Amino acid sequence: MAFDKREEDKILLWMYPNKKEHDKQPDITGPGRINKEVLKELVESYKKYGDNGSLKLRAAGWDRTGKKGDYTFITIEVERPKPPEEDTSDDIPF
Repeated sequence: MAFDKREEDKILLWMYPNKKEHDKQPDITGPGRINKEVLKELVESYKKYGDNGSLKLRAAGWDRTGKKGDYTFITIEVERPKPPEEDTSDDIPF
């Protein structure tokens, strides 16, 4: 599994089509990786941003083709609250 150093600050998943024997099995499965620094960040982020027993995450996925065939590459990271926008209504317009 090739990876980009920029991706090491996220949870990484490589999801391949699953050979299903019945309908209750998942459509895709695969390996994943999490760097220990990312794990520490998850704990710290939960302490800072978590509420009601959960932490919001963001996921992104890309369909790719590799040596083992088609797969979906997924990254997961903490969803941080956006900083409040500054009120500029009192600014002079010139």
